[in-house]
This record gives sequence, structure tokens and C-alpha cells, in this order.
Amino acid sequence: MNFRKSWVPTKDGSYTIKINSLKETYHSLHGAVTESEFVYVKNGLHFWQNTHLEAKAAVLEMGYGTGLLAYLNFLDQFDSKMNIDYTALEAYPLTISDLERLNYDRFIASEECVSFLHFSKLEWEKVHQLTTDYSLLKREILFEKFESKSLFDVIYYDAFGAHAQPDLWNTEWMKKCFDLLNHGGVWVSFCAKGSVRRALQEVGFQAERLPGPPGKREMLRAVKP
Repeated sequence: MNFRKSWVPTKDGSYTIKINSLKETYHSLHGAVTESEFVYVKNGLHFWQNTHLEAKAAVLEMGYGTGLLAYLNFLDQFDSKMNIDYTALEAYPLTISDLERLNYDRFIASEECVSFLHFSKLEWEKVHQLTTDYSLLKREILFEKFESKSLFDVIYYDAFGAHAQPDLWNTEWMKKCFDLLNHGGVWVSFCAKGSVRRALQEVGFQAERLPGPPGKREMLRAVKP
């Protein structure tokens, strides 16, 4: 995706990338790290953890983007004591140069041995067992073409907004998400559009609106019965 990019600060002090022609940013301008932690880690992964006895979760991220969310999940497993197998899909990976300019290692103070930059340089299409409790597989592939023999417990649906990628928010792809989840699995997204909620319900999800992160009134979470 060879669009012209800008690197812009967000309100929590962390940076994100803006695709100028799409008028779309990879994260909320109200806080890149704040949004990722609130929407996906707290209301996705931790919600699933609180409703299941299992200590291991298979996570699928649709829209790897900058890799911030995958890295935050890596850091979270040291505190949550969860075992996470993390698969991330990205059709148009950013370059290392793009990611260096975000300077997340300076913003995210981590005592762990794997920095964000090292994390970003991990080879695609290969499983990396970074700790005994966290593995990462990055796939360079369109979500529409992705197939998996194994199911997932949590799906982070983190595509660009519907105004930039409308086709990824229709019923067909909500059905694909439903089919990719185990029973009791959780789908979560920053999106709160009524049409997306209805599509989730149409394919069998129990979908609900939740209070959103700073700067956004609502978000969506759905559970596969």
C-alpha cells in the first residue's frame, strides 16, 4: 500500500500513522496506546479470560498495522499470566523505517528483553515463540483469502473504518469471523456502526455496544454462543 503517510501525535503522547489519501489513521487520535489497551486488551482478551477457565487463548488480529496491539498483548501476558498464541493478518505491511519513526520503544517503558523494534523485525510467515507463554505468527495476506484449520478464542477486528474499507464490514466477513471462532469466542472492534452490529447478529453473534475509549462514545463486542 504505497500511499503517502504522515506520523502524527495522539493525545496520550504516542504516535500513529495517517494515510493521507484515505483520511484514515491506524489508531485513534485520542490515544493510540490508550485505544488499543481499552478496546482490545481490556474489553476483548481480558473479558474472554474472565469468562473462561482456560489459561490459553488463540488470538487472531485482523489488521496488524503498526504491530502495536500485538506488542501490547506480548507485554500483557507477563501480568495476566495467560498463554497466548497470536496470529496477525496484514495485507500491506509497513516498512521498518515506517515503524522506527513511531518511536514506541521510548513511549512504552518495558523491562522485557524484546523491544518493539526487535518485535517488528521478526520474520513474517513464521511462528516465533517469544516466551513460554507467547507465540506470534504474522501473515502477509488479505483477510478475504485467509483460511485456518484451527479456531480462535478472540478476534480483534481492526480494519480501517467503514468509510475507507467498506467491503470489510459487511455480513459476509462477519460470517467468516463467526466461523473462525470457538463457541464462547469473542469478537471485538472499535467500530460501533449499527449496520455492523446488525450484521453480527444476523450471522449468529450476541452483539452489544459498550462505552468506547476516550474520544469515542461506543464500541462493539460480540460473543459466539
